[in-house]
Amino acid sequence: MVDYVTGDSFAIVQCHVCGFGVTEPLPGSLDRYYPTRYRRFNALAARVLHGLYLRRVDGWLRRLPPTGLALEVGAGTGWMLRALRERGWRALGNERSLEAALAARAAAGVPIFVGDLGAVRPAPALDLVIMFHVLEHLADPLAELRAVARRLRPGGALVLGLPNIASWQARLAGRHWMHLDVPRHLCHFTPDSIERALAVSGYRMTRIDFRSYEHDPFGWVQSTLDRLGFEHGLLIKQLTGMKRRSGAFTTLAALVLAVPLGVVGLVAALASWRAGAGAVMEVWAVREDAG
Repeated sequence: MVDYVTGDSFAIVQCHVCGFGVTEPLPGSLDRYYPTRYRRFNALAARVLHGLYLRRVDGWLRRLPPTGLALEVGAGTGWMLRALRERGWRALGNERSLEAALAARAAAGVPIFVGDLGAVRPAPALDLVIMFHVLEHLADPLAELRAVARRLRPGGALVLGLPNIASWQARLAGRHWMHLDVPRHLCHFTPDSIERALAVSGYRMTRIDFRSYEHDPFGWVQSTLDRLGFEHGLLIKQLTGMKRRSGAFTTLAALVLAVPLGVVGLVAALASWRAGAGAVMEVWAVREDAG
């Protein structure tokens, strides 16, 4: 697999039993693989994502108490935390850098701290923890799940969003699958492997949903363009303002082709969701009573 940012090559080694995969080699530092414009979408794309994220949070709240204390690990845009705060929840989050934390705090209007969960006292005080496309970026996901469990009250909810390497999209796209995103994604989960990881970390998985209008149809489009030989990650680069090698004609051709591919991708996504083989998983788990 080739990183669309640097062109560096990586491999994924998978377990033959549960399908869990790890990216190899593990870079000594990931700094050069996260460009300044990484996931900083243009205004139109950001507006669409914002609306879809709010829709997702509203769906969560139908399954949660009317209020509580929530933590988002990797607050990102801050949109989800803001939505929770505006709907009556107390909320906080964390980020890996001061710049990212300041941006998330400005968007969310809630406390955002820099660093890992060591900054949060290991007491069962949280009612909800969100890790939305975070776990796959961690070299030791089990350690993070266990750290969260120590801070989540018994019966509290953990909500994960993560790619499904056992999906139809992953199998058909192969090494061109957009959601591999090596080396930023250091580990790769299947439904079976995430359930096993949760079980050994103090949780009981209660729900898995494959519907993702934000990530699944687009994944079909970008992965297909990559397989057809267009510049790797061209649409992502176009939407985020990253530097491209392709000229204007090639970029325009990709954009035009993306329209019919988007229609096909939406149909494929809908079918894969019904079959339990969508490209992205939303996983719900409950913290088991340690006693």
